[in-house]
Amino acid sequence: MFDITYLGRRCFRFIRRYPRTFTIIGFLLIFCIGIRVGQTVRFSRITDYFRSFVDRERSDVTKSVSQGITHRQILENGVLTNVLSVSPDAVDIRPYRALSAGIGTESLVSLARRHKALAAINGGFFEMAGTFRGESVGALKIDGEWVSEPEQGRAVIGLRTVDGKIESYIDRIALRQELVLPSGETLPIDGMNRGRGRNELVVYRPHFHVVTLTMPDGVEIVVRNGEVTDLRDREGSSRIPADGYVLSASGKKGRDLLACIAKGDSVQIRETIIPERVGDSNLWASFTHIMGGGPLLLQDGIASVTQAYEREGFDQAFHSFWHPRTALGKKADGTLLFVTITAAAVGVRRGVKLPRLAELFLAWGATDALNLDGGNSSMLVIRNEVVSVKTTDTARARPGDRPAQRRVEAERNTRPARGNRRIRPMPRQQGRAISDAILIFSRL
Repeated sequence: MFDITYLGRRCFRFIRRYPRTFTIIGFLLIFCIGIRVGQTVRFSRITDYFRSFVDRERSDVTKSVSQGITHRQILENGVLTNVLSVSPDAVDIRPYRALSAGIGTESLVSLARRHKALAAINGGFFEMAGTFRGESVGALKIDGEWVSEPEQGRAVIGLRTVDGKIESYIDRIALRQELVLPSGETLPIDGMNRGRGRNELVVYRPHFHVVTLTMPDGVEIVVRNGEVTDLRDREGSSRIPADGYVLSASGKKGRDLLACIAKGDSVQIRETIIPERVGDSNLWASFTHIMGGGPLLLQDGIASVTQAYEREGFDQAFHSFWHPRTALGKKADGTLLFVTITAAAVGVRRGVKLPRLAELFLAWGATDALNLDGGNSSMLVIRNEVVSVKTTDTARARPGDRPAQRRVEAERNTRPARGNRRIRPMPRQQGRAISDAILIFSRL
């Protein structure tokens, strides 16, 4: 059996016996690590990070964006806080998917311009690499149709319009989906519009993609208008019908599907929302839009404790470090607060801890609040302008940059990549491309 104590003792004896050899090996190792880090890390950002702490500029400005919408911007110690306050009877609020599809990413500026939104803020978490890059990780329901299932019972916000007024609700929820077979029996559905795991049953709907993008190691059943029209065993990547969906299963669940379903059978999917507050299932079923994030920051004016954050799957490195944040809150009168807390300077990563963010929402008068995707995704756009950084002038040189250095960076940005493609990096002020966002439209 592996003995870490024995191994440590042997290493210590080696160092004592061969000090010169160890010094040479250690130097070469550090040298190789330095070369690797130097290829991937821009050290100028490190100096920008520390410079932001001594930024003496302070301001607190509140402006009217439109009737019922105000924007407050607070700059202090190099951190920029944006609070967009929205009256529920002055706007329409709706989540949108990037590229109007189930996978793929798009910049927030592009999303806002494409849909002609007055303001926009980035939404929930998403898959950042691989075939399913841009797939939402967490609850997402748009126009009454689920795009992605809730994740680990995390917090969400539900939105609906009643008598011309936006109603919102924040809570933790889970979703139970079942496939009702012709015999009346049910099979639990594990997910939707995402990669299929081992022994899972996943539903793919038309807004996901043209095909399911699955491997040929499972069973796929095409359903149109509630009727089974095709059964495909070990073929993979089935075409998704515009008037139906595809049931994709692997392992035992795939064999169960083949044994229980035949062409021409009628099937249906039954959905039940299970909120943390008992008795609210019908309320949540009535929400037209649902956007997931997490963790829950405030509920009925009471801040969540760190143990509650961790029950939603967020570790200490996430909730107790100064990350850039995006969050939203709700006041007792229904007013919604859309918040970003980022570094004022472009490319610098600074923010706030989640317990402190909950305190800020209480100070702003919120009773409920929810954290959304943060980090490089944090961005707020108002009238097609990014307000979550102090400046959007990409042509302005950074302090200390030499003309030759800027020319080298420009050449690097246009250098041909593999094949005939060229690298076209996103402008720095546009942040990371995201998968979904909340867009705000003025009614007045």
